[in-house]
Formats: sequence, structure tokens, C-alpha cells
Amino acid sequence: MILDILNTLEMLKKKLYKPCYQSILAEGECILMNPVHNNDIIINKSITDRVVDILHRITGNKVNFIGEGGIIISSAQAERVGTIHEGGKMIMEGHSDELAITPEMAADMKGALPGYNGAVYHGGKKIGVIGIGGDPEIVKPLQKMAEIIIQDEINKIEQKKSETELRKQFVSQITNLSDNMKVLALNGSIQAAKLGSAGDAFKVVSTEMKKFAEDINKIISQYQD
Repeated sequence: MILDILNTLEMLKKKLYKPCYQSILAEGECILMNPVHNNDIIINKSITDRVVDILHRITGNKVNFIGEGGIIISSAQAERVGTIHEGGKMIMEGHSDELAITPEMAADMKGALPGYNGAVYHGGKKIGVIGIGGDPEIVKPLQKMAEIIIQDEINKIEQKKSETELRKQFVSQITNLSDNMKVLALNGSIQAAKLGSAGDAFKVVSTEMKKFAEDINKIISQYQD
């Protein structure tokens, strides 16, 4: 039985440290406690702030990330955060996936400046709009780059979430094994006491199982720190 427990520990350890990519791993290759579904995707403002800042520093252009209702969530121009971007609103409402705004168009659009705006998708779901100010033809490639950066940041967060859930499951399963071993050790001690000298073998096994359970608890505490 102890050999079976050791084999289980080794198996779980390998699974814990095996990278999990939900989209490419076949069933059974990796433990996923709570797989990420498209409807669960929530864009963290820290991500959009970081992407906007990176693009602004690299290009010097005005950059916005626009969410539901056309509301600007992050912007290189702090005063624009929380305002409505009419072009972004049109994209979020599904009128189009991209919109090149010329100076003439911007003059007639609420909260918009000349530039290129495009939808950002993740897992088949439209999660926002990235807008880059400037000549639409020139800044269009920058908008596409921004979309890739946003998706990469989301993937990093989802991978970290999966790793956290894996760690929780690992600790939970090993804790259960340890608890079961303690119960078995206690039962073995009781049987040994009933059998007297004939139960010495039970006593030895029970003692070793108790020590092993204590060692497991020490390992678990390291994962919980």
C-alpha cells in the first residue's frame, strides 16, 4: 500500500510541474480544476494600462483601450479615461471589427480622434477595442501589434491561474492521502494492541505509516507557503 501511495505522489508531482495549455493538451494529460471558458474572460485594467503604456512609449502615439459601451478604460491621455469613444462603441456593438477614422470623420464623432481602431478577440470573444491615434494607414500595423500583446498578457494570466489551481488540487489530494494514512495507522495500532505480541508487525507498519504521513504534511506545508 505504501508503494501505491509513493507512486501516486510521484504521478501528481509530474502533473503539477507539467505546463498546461488548455487549447492543445489532450484529455487526461493535465489536471485542470476549473478550465477557463470564453464567457469568464475579464480584462484586467492593469493589463490594458500596461499595453497602452508600452505602445505609447514605443510609438509616441495616442493609445486607447475601449470596453463595453465605447468607454475608454485605459489611455495615454488620462483625461480621456471614462469618456465615450464613438468609434470604439460602434465596434463593440458589432457594426464592424475595425474603423479607420480620418480627420474629417473625427470632427463629427464624439470622443474620437484621427487614427485606427480595431477589435481585440480572445477565445472567439470580442473583449475590447484598441485605438491608436495618427494617420490610419500608418498606425494600423501598430494596432495589430497591440492586439497580439493584449492576447499574450491574457494567456499569461490564464496559465498562472491554471498553475495555481493545479497546486491547490495537488495539496488537497496529498492532504487526503495523509489523512487516510493517519487513520490506517491508528487502526493498525489498535489491532496491534488487541493482538499483543502477535501484533508486533502491525505496530511496526503503523508507526512507519504515521511517520510517513508526518513527512507528507511537511512537504505540503512547503507548497502552501
